[in-house]
Amino acid sequence: MVYIRRKKVKGIDYAYLVRSVWDHTNRTSKQETVKYLGKAASITEEMIPLEYRNEPSIISFITRYSRIDMKRNDSLTRKLGQNLFEMLSTGDLRGVIKICDKYANLFGMMHFFDNLLRPIMYEIGRLWEEEKLDVATEHVCVNTANALVKIINERQLKSVARHHNKRKIFICTPNGEQHNLACNIIESTLLSKGYKVYNASPSLPADSITHSLSKIMPDAILISVTLEDNIQIAKSLARKIRTGFTSLPIIVGGLAFNDATKISGFDTINNTIIIRNVALIDAIRIIRSKIMTTSYA
Repeated sequence: MVYIRRKKVKGIDYAYLVRSVWDHTNRTSKQETVKYLGKAASITEEMIPLEYRNEPSIISFITRYSRIDMKRNDSLTRKLGQNLFEMLSTGDLRGVIKICDKYANLFGMMHFFDNLLRPIMYEIGRLWEEEKLDVATEHVCVNTANALVKIINERQLKSVARHHNKRKIFICTPNGEQHNLACNIIESTLLSKGYKVYNASPSLPADSITHSLSKIMPDAILISVTLEDNIQIAKSLARKIRTGFTSLPIIVGGLAFNDATKISGFDTINNTIIIRNVALIDAIRIIRSKIMTTSYA
């Protein structure tokens, strides 16, 4: 059994990751310290060794006690957000990596994606739509962001090489959808959890996707949709997948679904769920819950 133990020193709670081990000599259990975690209020999921992150007691502790200084967080996020925007715009990959590492070391990689990279990329997209940002700069931003996530993924693969949980997840976009930064971010997050990920984005014909599924036999498929124009194509793709894979969980999400009215029609496709307006940690929990009962028919 693994859990986090608190110890108060001069009014401040400090935390230790411990596990119970059986003492055969004394015929009793004893605590063994796995890792010192520092201040309980500053713990993030990334501080926990991968093999223990999904333990209910660990998740519960982090949710209950972690209270990162939000004022400091907001101030740093605004400052680094401005720097990140400038570096993405100029294709300064080294600078972007430094910002990512600084923020992730303080608050965790998922918080970097949720609180820094994703909002900045949304702002870049908005400025482009309003013709306040030229298309060349928008492309530089997107390509630099994708290059960053690729580097993060390479790191993840090295760090989790021994901890794959044997669950397989297939990621794709509907045919015609060329935006795949969201796919790459969710791939990175899933890799950090030990999943085997097949990222087939962007833009594949439905027949190619179903052919790949028949070979890979994943535990779930994620479909990312950024543009509203591609929602109907995503619905057709989900229906085609369902005809060949009656029990495979289909999880659909993306910027296109920020408007709740856009999700109608998916509810008629069995075992299909829409993820919208949620943090990465919640998205991962939804995915995890859906794949636990995966079976094929």
